Amino acid sequence: MRSIALATVAALTLVLAACGSSSKKDAPVAEVPSGQKVVIKKSVWDAYINYKHWLMPKSYSGPVGNGYFAVTQDGTGWGLTGCPDTYCEVGSLTPQAAINECSTRNGGRACLVFAHQDKIVVPYEIAQ
Repeated sequence: MRSIALATVAALTLVLAACGSSSKKDAPVAEVPSGQKVVIKKSVWDAYINYKHWLMPKSYSGPVGNGYFAVTQDGTGWGLTGCPDTYCEVGSLTPQAAINECSTRNGGRACLVFAHQDKIVVPYEIAQ
């Protein structure tokens, strides 16, 4: 009976190890050429504002969460990673995770980090 239990534990360990080792390749990272701006659609700006309110509820004076907001190089799509409070798993919030999410949501296109927390980190303009 004990050998069956040990075999079951060993099999589950192998399954979990196999699941954990199937790492996806990171999505491509876009760059803003020197002296240029990312031109984002109004809908992408609206998504950023929603993300910002998610991190910074109006009843607080500063961010209560952590996150990254990424946009496609052409400014037509977005993705994010984060959590609205201190419940994030340590190491789970990386710029690349937001880029991967953005790329996945937008057909594999290259993305770049637009904001960390509520701080926009690239020059931008909103398309008219």
